[in-house]
Amino acid sequence: METSGQAFYQTAKGHYYSVEIIQIAVQQVINCGTSLRGVEKTFELYVDFCEQGTPSFSSIRKWLGRIGLYELNREKEYRSDWIFIVDLTVELGTEKALVVLGVSQQLLEEQVFPLKRGLRHQDVELLALEIMCSTKGEIIEQKLSELTKKVGRPIQIIADHGSDIQKGIKLYQEKYSEVIYTYDVTHAMALLLKHELVAARLLNR
Repeated sequence: METSGQAFYQTAKGHYYSVEIIQIAVQQVINCGTSLRGVEKTFELYVDFCEQGTPSFSSIRKWLGRIGLYELNREKEYRSDWIFIVDLTVELGTEKALVVLGVSQQLLEEQVFPLKRGLRHQDVELLALEIMCSTKGEIIEQKLSELTKKVGRPIQIIADHGSDIQKGIKLYQEKYSEVIYTYDVTHAMALLLKHELVAARLLNR
């Protein structure tokens, strides 16, 4: 069994840097919200202790990407109490990313509601990420149905009222009428705030 000092210099398989350096870098981004370049700068404080040198922000980004790929491909638990959070995001030219996050009702009742807090990224799981050339409702419904076969039917779907997502969810509800479709309150509040800001701007002209 190795000491903590030895572990600091234990090179990760297939990597140049040690296991501990990789772990510290990833934890700074995930747990502390530090930027990639910020983590790179932080390591300069410990340059005397890093025999392999300090990692660049691009190396840290690759480590995070590998963790993300693992999380995306990791087999998810099959449940009957999933709540899907669905959105179309990151427009790249003509393509968009369909993102489906999941949180179980059990977790909400045991860890979120008793503390009267909002959801954190640690509470949800990435259930699906699809890069799509077309976001027609029929394709959205198809992706949701494929996901249902893998992880189970949700009890609720939360999403905005974007035309494609709304149509896809309504088509999905034709198969599973008991699934509740809830308007994402964050989008509702953002629209209200936008309306107030536009009104205030017009009054101040």
